[in-house]
Amino acid sequence: MLDLDMFIRWGQAMQRGEYIGLYPLPFAWIWSALSALPYPVLVFGVLLTSLVLAILAGFLTFRYLDRLRSAALPTAKALVARQDIPAGASIVETMLEVREVPEAILPAGHLTDPAQAVGREPVFDIVANEVLLPSRFHGAAQAALSARLPDGRWAMVLPGGWLVSPVPELASGDRIDLLAYQGGQPSQTAGLVVSDLAVLLFVGPADNPEQLTLTVTLEEAKAIFVSHVNGFSLLPLLRPQED
Repeated sequence: MLDLDMFIRWGQAMQRGEYIGLYPLPFAWIWSALSALPYPVLVFGVLLTSLVLAILAGFLTFRYLDRLRSAALPTAKALVARQDIPAGASIVETMLEVREVPEAILPAGHLTDPAQAVGREPVFDIVANEVLLPSRFHGAAQAALSARLPDGRWAMVLPGGWLVSPVPELASGDRIDLLAYQGGQPSQTAGLVVSDLAVLLFVGPADNPEQLTLTVTLEEAKAIFVSHVNGFSLLPLLRPQED
């Protein structure tokens, strides 16, 4: 703790020249100016100076540790979504930004420049802060199917023969619901068994495909499979495209 009385006596002694041989002469001049101030003002000045120096020391320490952390964790540039981007939306530059991302979590083949994505349309919804990959967009060059699956979803082939009617004309990226009904039961028992399934691709005509490849969770896959083996009729419904 600062002994202010001792500090004052020491300064007065220096003003009289008793410590000139040990300390720089300018300090005596500074003390002469300070000693003319009222005692409360002097105390406030000392405390304020101490506070400012403490804040400055903390800031410099934070900057130093931040630089050490950055040096210890290699990063690389990556193109990241600044906001949620719905499937089918045309990408504009304001939706994107380039960030430094730790190399350890960067997927192979990630995009690094906005020009690689501007004007393209994502196959699936893109969430804010997602690192962008070429496989997320229409027209991706022969990307593996597994690389195009959203997080937490699997690909499932739905045979056209499981459906009681042809599907509406489809395109990759469309989303469908499946309405299930078991014959002989009250009509009130009919209902959606799964909803909002993205169509990855289809085989055959767009209005009557032989099979659909859909993205599903494990629970959705189980619901479709159980409905089929228990004799439920499945009616495909094309969801309207969201703006």
